Amino acid sequence: MTISARSLRAILASTVLGLSPALAGVALAASTTSAPTGTIRWDQYKVPHIYGADIPTVVRGLGYAQMENHVETLLNNVARSRGRSAEFLGPGTGDFNLKYDMKIRTYGIAARAKQWVTSGTAFQRTILQAFCDGVNEYARLHPDDILPQLKPILPVYPADITAGEQATIWYTFLPETSGLPGQVSDFLANGGSGVGVALLGDDAAAPLGGRAVGQSPRQLASLIHQPHTQGSNGWAIAPSKSTSGNAILMGNPHLEWGVNQPISNSDANQAFGVYQWVEANLVVGDPAAPTLNASGVTFVGGPFIGVGFTDKVGWTHTNNTIKNADLYKLTLDSTHTKYKFGTNFLPLTHRTEIVKSLQADGTMASEVLDIYTSIHGPIVAFNADRSEALALRIPGLDQPSLADQYWKMIQAQNVTEFKAAESALQMPFFNTMFADSSGEIFYLFGGRQPVRAAGTVADYSGVLDGSDPKMLWTKTMSFAQLPQATNPPNGWVANSNNPPWNSVLPVPASLNPANYPAYIAPITMDFRPQHGANFLVNSGKLSRNDVLVGKMSTKMSLADSVVGDLITMANASSNPTAIAAANILLVWDHTADATSVGGVLFEEWWHTVTAHINANDGKIVADTSLTFVSSHPKFRIPWDAANPITTSIGLDPVNTTQLVADLVTAYNSTQTKWGPTGANVDGASAQWGGAHKTTLVTRIGPNQDLVFPFLVNSPNSGTDDQFGPLRVVNSYYIGALKQFISHGGDGYVQVVEFTPTGSVGGTLLTYGNESRPHSTHITDQLPFYDSKTLRPALRTLSAVTAATVSTETY
Repeated sequence: MTISARSLRAILASTVLGLSPALAGVALAASTTSAPTGTIRWDQYKVPHIYGADIPTVVRGLGYAQMENHVETLLNNVARSRGRSAEFLGPGTGDFNLKYDMKIRTYGIAARAKQWVTSGTAFQRTILQAFCDGVNEYARLHPDDILPQLKPILPVYPADITAGEQATIWYTFLPETSGLPGQVSDFLANGGSGVGVALLGDDAAAPLGGRAVGQSPRQLASLIHQPHTQGSNGWAIAPSKSTSGNAILMGNPHLEWGVNQPISNSDANQAFGVYQWVEANLVVGDPAAPTLNASGVTFVGGPFIGVGFTDKVGWTHTNNTIKNADLYKLTLDSTHTKYKFGTNFLPLTHRTEIVKSLQADGTMASEVLDIYTSIHGPIVAFNADRSEALALRIPGLDQPSLADQYWKMIQAQNVTEFKAAESALQMPFFNTMFADSSGEIFYLFGGRQPVRAAGTVADYSGVLDGSDPKMLWTKTMSFAQLPQATNPPNGWVANSNNPPWNSVLPVPASLNPANYPAYIAPITMDFRPQHGANFLVNSGKLSRNDVLVGKMSTKMSLADSVVGDLITMANASSNPTAIAAANILLVWDHTADATSVGGVLFEEWWHTVTAHINANDGKIVADTSLTFVSSHPKFRIPWDAANPITTSIGLDPVNTTQLVADLVTAYNSTQTKWGPTGANVDGASAQWGGAHKTTLVTRIGPNQDLVFPFLVNSPNSGTDDQFGPLRVVNSYYIGALKQFISHGGDGYVQVVEFTPTGSVGGTLLTYGNESRPHSTHITDQLPFYDSKTLRPALRTLSAVTAATVSTETY
């Protein structure tokens, strides 16, 4: 195995049974013998309703409940965030665990995590310790529920939680959002080696390991990766826009479906544990008249609600277009120990760490990892002759109090208090949509935005020149300097991962790009955010159900734009296959609903067209007006910032011949893949749900190996982001199965109305609130998902009591 910046030493060491599991550093007493007693009421969907006299007590219950629902995922996350997964679980397939640990060590996460515990607020230290107490209490009371191979990871310490925050947000989300994994891959294409950038990135292994379908990887060689992007939707509706006169909030983050999806082998799949949502209801004080009643989701290992609501306030997030993770190319001297910076050469800082790896025979191998750092950040890759290197720069590494900020957000009573909490900017990115019981709404383009010298977004989109001091940012913008809007006159704020400028329409001065540096965000608006904005602009006053119906739309707004021209081109071609395809598209309703006919053909055609653009083979003239999500053929009317939700339109005739040829190819391809089905004439007339399946799995063992068969593999409604639906489903095509399998997209949904007597509404966690082996709770929310409805949010003691399946004290 060749990994940059390290020497290899194979040293036999003790067996795993001889290891000390303790993570050195900050740790408060783990005893909970004197802690107040709390109660967990479990409902039928394994959602914990946690009652305690104070916040630390309910947080302890949250740690306890997360262990009960996700013990394998939580402990795997902890081992990985320590940079010790190979030590506990072995090097993994293709040394996946070992490489992962090297990344964590290179980024300095473990040491910084301990610093964050001590330098964060006293309140946060209490929260972190309470959560760990709950985790460790569950482990003490239920030792038989924990696999022997995972027990050495225990106990869990506060620094494990802050390390997990860094691993998830700072070193997974930020690099992925800024497109850094692909930049590293391009740099290494001609040789060289590196520890990578994003924790998943290109190391996430081939989708769907052979064990998932009972076939070998060779038998699955026909696996085709269809490109997709990840996104989210968030709307806040003011009383002036609602039928009830109450504010309404819709939250809908789109991420991988944690470890409950089947896209990777066991080792790589555990890396997807950073995406696993867990839902909870936290009730502080008198259960019948609580001082705080918070509902929502957090990531496994999170000691707070990350997206959620109380009776007073609610918020949701979408990934924003912030570019705040950068790669700098360094020019090294002949000794490979210094790099050019301005007119000088500065020395690389060097340190070493020992990375251990449990071997199959129970012995422990050790490797020396050489870690180099420049003033830009850690070196993540060298070229073949070490004349160049890439350094990674991440913002906000001195912002240690993420849990403190979110608990202030949870406790906010109004928009003023919520803004005060968010102004700490302990979260380095995310858009925020907010609504409260007073009827106020708010939008923020949040995070740590670098203050750059000048220029546009394009100037900072690639690898930056590390020798130019002007390219090195050292400051980030304050909360007041970020794009935001409060109570706009249109009565709504919305974002679907679009740049901030059209998150309110008409655009207010506070979101006018002319009032901000040109490097903050591009000026563009893709089809999915256009879809949502058109719904909000063209609807009258909205009820909570109206909002839900709008959010669940599988309409392909891309198809609305281009299908008419495609049909015209096909019919004019006189090609009988093209005309047959056009006839299918003519009666298609442009949705990705399970029973819809025509979408499978359109999808195949679009992938065929964009493959030409991505290959740069010269067969398709590409559009240059939309640059945010994916490639497009040239539109007849390009996207126009002055008309952001009514353009792009049609297909430019310059591509007619190839677009029709690709339609013929797509028609023939769908025949091969799906063939005659029932009353359908051919595979091009396959129903969407016949080709696209909701696919969830169960897992066993310390690495949670996939178990065959699928827990569920039923018709799905929804499609990838690039087609412009609001209900997004990310999928891969599996040639051996002749179907697309789902692995992400619409995971958590909340639609909440803030009434004078409290918040009411519903929630949904598509892939269930548990990730334990063979759990029935992985699939028990699918009836709501399939019917595009939500579970009622249980907010009162009487409602929770009526739904209680079991009760625990802790």
